[in-house]
Amino acid sequence: MLIPKSKIETVQLMNEEYYLGDLSYDIVSEEYSFKRNEDINDLKLYPAEFYGLFDKKIIEVQSDIIREFIVDRIIPYNRMNLDCYLEYYNLEFWDEWELFLAAKGMCFLDTFWIRKNKDESYKNHIIFTNSVRDDLLTEEYFIKKKFRKIN
Repeated sequence: MLIPKSKIETVQLMNEEYYLGDLSYDIVSEEYSFKRNEDINDLKLYPAEFYGLFDKKIIEVQSDIIREFIVDRIIPYNRMNLDCYLEYYNLEFWDEWELFLAAKGMCFLDTFWIRKNKDESYKNHIIFTNSVRDDLLTEEYFIKKKFRKIN
């Protein structure tokens, strides 16, 4: 079986309802890329790591910078009760890209998120996030869930 030279998946990086650009991941080479939306002139809408680069007139965001942005947004591989998080997201193992997709690229500290098509809205993602915030992303939730299974 031949291994493809690249297999690229792309999502749209958003800040609330602002479309910031296309975030892509090459599954074969494990490299990230970002194509900025040239219509957005307010660089403060971008992630701080990206904003600093654009402010210095460097338009190409390096793969390592994008990876740091993504890894900062997802559940770490050494998180207590990782198996419960993976089960919730219907994942068999920890993979930074798949976890990023499953969590819709959201983090509780800002308003960035990702979408696969233009029909998705920030309002719908906030509903998703709030349902997770209330219980699923706390260690107590998973501990209680484990004890319920035992009893």
